[in-house]
Amino acid sequence: MDYKKAALEVLQNVGGEENVISIMSCFTRVRVEVKDKDKVNDAQIKKIEGCQGLNWASNTIQIIFGGKCNDVYDELEKIVHISDSGEEEATAVVKKKKSVGAVIIDYIANSIQPIVPILIASGFIQSLLAMLNYINIDTTTYTYQVLYAIGQAGYYFLPIFLGFAAAKKLCVNPYIGALVGAVLVYPTLIELGSAGGTASFIGIPVTLVSYASSITPILLSMPVVMLINKLAKKISPKVLSSLLIPIITMIISIPVILIVTGPIATWIGNGLCGGISFIFTKMSVVGGIIIGAIAPYLVMTGVHNGIALPITLTELASQGFSYFFPLLAYGNIAIGGAALGVWFKTKNSKMKTTSMSASLMAVVGITEPALFGVLLPAKKPLISLGIMDAICSAFSLAFGVKCTALSLCGLGGLPAFFGDTFVIWCILMTVSFVGAFLITIFMGFKDIPEEQAV
Repeated sequence: MDYKKAALEVLQNVGGEENVISIMSCFTRVRVEVKDKDKVNDAQIKKIEGCQGLNWASNTIQIIFGGKCNDVYDELEKIVHISDSGEEEATAVVKKKKSVGAVIIDYIANSIQPIVPILIASGFIQSLLAMLNYINIDTTTYTYQVLYAIGQAGYYFLPIFLGFAAAKKLCVNPYIGALVGAVLVYPTLIELGSAGGTASFIGIPVTLVSYASSITPILLSMPVVMLINKLAKKISPKVLSSLLIPIITMIISIPVILIVTGPIATWIGNGLCGGISFIFTKMSVVGGIIIGAIAPYLVMTGVHNGIALPITLTELASQGFSYFFPLLAYGNIAIGGAALGVWFKTKNSKMKTTSMSASLMAVVGITEPALFGVLLPAKKPLISLGIMDAICSAFSLAFGVKCTALSLCGLGGLPAFFGDTFVIWCILMTVSFVGAFLITIFMGFKDIPEEQAV
């Protein structure tokens, strides 16, 4: 496959470089945020070699390339020249009416998505070390300490990574965002915050909080930084703007965060975690059925990063494990089972090839090729996802199944689920896969014409 050609065709059919606000990638999708959706040629994009489908989330088109995604993205990054400073605001975006909820979810999702690889890498190392501890590995060796540092750093310095990504999303210099996050995890402030209590800043009382591994404070604070940054631009003389803007932004932002938004966000995060914990422990069966019935379809709507990841990260930061993340895994592996059911039933030779490879990827934890390339065109197999995830999620919460780190949401993230509920998780994953496979076979679907297969 010619990745450069694919990248050029993507750029051409999203309206050219002048219509692009930003580009990002995840495991399987190239995400292009555009100014005007009407300039994007969906039909032509679907014909690009390697494209397995596309999906819209607000003004962002998500083009699914599967395992070829990063190669296409690398070529696209070479030919699209977008200022990385964040200073160039996206004022040319064609305005569409969006609800407050949609704006918030879009902000959270686009702030968290770029740092997911960091969290998965650190989470995998954490989980691997936890498994090795069961065989009494020597934890005093330098090798162990280096691996331990890799596992912990991705989460401990989370405010720095989130600050960078959130600032970029809000058109603030991302390095200002990173500096804000760095101040929040500065060792002296962390030490004071861990002790709790109060202090004072120029006579104003400050509630001392530890912001290490936190996500809510930095996400809630960056819009405040954006407003202060805009104010700094207005009042700074042009000749001194490069010097005064960052100084004014930091001097005003940090006290406001430490005095106001940081503690408030911490209380919100603790309240959210308490509510989640109540649902998962006191209303386990009902909560599992409701969440499981909805969870597999979050990816289709493009809000999974804005809802699922913050919940998981909040749980991990506050209690060291997550009840919620395993519920997503049952839906993912059900997608694999349903895709295998399509492979079993379809007479379309191209769809047979696509559905088999997509099924294997979904089992590992990468679901977009199966979801958008197989199940959405077939339609009826989508029903099996909610059914199996609801059933397995109810049992999962009833038995207290949990994971200890963010990982691939499937068998690719196996170490994260290792622990005293690992066997139950494996059983439920098997049930979800087989159940979705059988439901797809017995329910059937209208076969996909050869020309419509990916």
